[in-house]
Amino acid sequence: MRNLVAALALCLAGTLCASAQPAKNPQGCDLPNADTVVLGIKLGDSASAVKILGEDYKTIVDKPLSDLAWTIFASRDNKQLLMLRHHPGDVENSFLEAEVKFGRHDRKPKNLKVYDFITGKGIKLGMKKKAVIAKFGPCFKSRETDDDTEVLRYEIKDEKASSGILKTSNMPQYYAEYEFKNGLLIRFKFGHEPV
Repeated sequence: MRNLVAALALCLAGTLCASAQPAKNPQGCDLPNADTVVLGIKLGDSASAVKILGEDYKTIVDKPLSDLAWTIFASRDNKQLLMLRHHPGDVENSFLEAEVKFGRHDRKPKNLKVYDFITGKGIKLGMKKKAVIAKFGPCFKSRETDDDTEVLRYEIKDEKASSGILKTSNMPQYYAEYEFKNGLLIRFKFGHEPV
C-alpha cells in the first residue's frame, strides 16, 4: 500500500511539474505574415513613401514638440486618418510605424486620393475581428479598454534576428495592434517601436 501511495505521489508531482513548465508557443506564433505596408508605403522604405506622398507635402504632425511625432494624412473623404511615425536617425521620408483610424484632424492634413487605407495584407477599417484573426492567427494578447473596445496585439521580439521582418528592418521587435468595437475594426497600428 505504501508503494502505491508513493507511486501515486510521485506521478502527481511529475504531472504538476510538467504543467508548471512554460507553454510552447502555438503554431504560427512567429507571425510569418506580418504587415509592413499601408497604401503602398513600406515601413523603412523612403522610396515607397515618396512615390505615394511626394516630397513636397506639408507636414502636419500630432504633438509637434515630441521627438516622436506622427505625420498625419487624411482619406479623400476625410473619414479616415493615416498617421506615420519617423524615428530619429532614420533616413528622410522613411517611416517605421503606421496607424490608421476613423476620424478627422483639426489641423487639416493633406488628403490622399483614396477612401480607405488598406495594408499589404488587405486589412482595412470596418473588417470583422474574425477576418483579422484569420489573416494573422491566434497568437495575440487581448485587452479590453475603458471605452468598450478590444485591442489585439501581435508581437515579434528577437534581439539577434537572423531572418524575416526583423532582419530586413534591422530592428529588434515588431508589433501590430488591431482595435475593435462591436466586432468591427476601428483602428490599427503596426511597426517598430523606437529603441
